[in-house]
Amino acid sequence: YTSYIRAYKEHQCGFIFRFASLDLGLLATSFSLFRLPKMPELPRDKKQLSKLNFVPAGPEVDIHAIPFKNKPREVARRKRLASELAAGGKNAKQIKAERRAAELLQKQKQRRAAEVAKGRNPHRKKGRQQKIFDEWDELAKEERLYKKLRTRKISKEEYDRLMYGDGDKKGCSNEDDGESGEDESDK
Repeated sequence: YTSYIRAYKEHQCGFIFRFASLDLGLLATSFSLFRLPKMPELPRDKKQLSKLNFVPAGPEVDIHAIPFKNKPREVARRKRLASELAAGGKNAKQIKAERRAAELLQKQKQRRAAEVAKGRNPHRKKGRQQKIFDEWDELAKEERLYKKLRTRKISKEEYDRLMYGDGDKKGCSNEDDGESGEDESDK
């Protein structure tokens, strides 16, 4: 991609191969790029980059996990990636930020799937009444957890884990099992 753009820009017949009329975003898409490379020919301003006809790969695609078919080249890539992450430079921060964004996106997808499994439509805008019911349900859940903590049925660590979550599915299932047992004991 970069050599193509430079060759196009520095060609002798500039009146035929006009660089200004070249759609850089569409060209990047035709090269199947996941994101645009950093090069002086591309605009650096985010506003101008957004005008390009290019949509980069989202955070769900981990471009650093795509291996080379050539084994020695893949080994060298992994060593370079490990040294960059260990050094903690600018690239390491970007890689870590991309991974965090991918994890966040994965959690959001799991939440949506759970909502759909419950029979709710997560994309539908909630009505005022439904928001109030959801808030009351959340408050009741918090109150039940606090009551369990106060009566020493659960530990402080377990309370924090169930209250604030650790992203583990086990926490959700344990919480549901505990709630049903607790309701029977209150009667």
